[in-house]
Amino acid sequence: MDYYYDILLNLEEQYFAFYEWDSDDNIEFIKKIPVFHIDSKTLTNMVENVIKIEENILLEIENKTKLKQNTYLKYTALFSDGKNSLAIEFNDEGISINKSSLLLEDEININEFMYNVNVRKIKIDVIKKNKLLKETRQDLKIKKIITMEIETMYAKKEFSKLKYLYLEWFLELENNIEKMKERMLRKLNEKLTEREYEIYELIKLSYNNV
Repeated sequence: MDYYYDILLNLEEQYFAFYEWDSDDNIEFIKKIPVFHIDSKTLTNMVENVIKIEENILLEIENKTKLKQNTYLKYTALFSDGKNSLAIEFNDEGISINKSSLLLEDEININEFMYNVNVRKIKIDVIKKNKLLKETRQDLKIKKIITMEIETMYAKKEFSKLKYLYLEWFLELENNIEKMKERMLRKLNEKLTEREYEIYELIKLSYNNV
């Protein structure tokens, strides 16, 4: 068994590239993790799909990933084809439940490390395709926050605030609360524009001034 040491992982159900990691994510410092050198086709399938690993691999990696607090992740391993890498956490049935990309520096170091690790043939079963995100993680976060703000104002009957938000957003007055709410939520189903980014910053500013 080969191991890699001292690495940061962001194990999430949805795979995110390292540049989309968020400060609110549960980023773990891993002291030690099993690593497998695999072929590129298998790695691509691991990235793009929910997969099931062989039982013998599951048993091989059991309680082998050590965290900073000297605790262990039950079924987690690192897979690399020498060009790209992926960490995966599996459930008791061997099905992938969380995945993590690697920081660029770690990616480079692991690619070099793979030169000394023999390629291993690993059989996997594809369970289903991963959900494909059509927008960046930041845009999804902005949409969620604006939606929550609209729904909160509406529920609390803070209609003057809702009218102000609408005016700042669309640069026009509207007295019909239902129409305002409907138009704002409908706009959030579209691709974000500079106006939505400005509304997001306005909402953040309003909480900073409380």
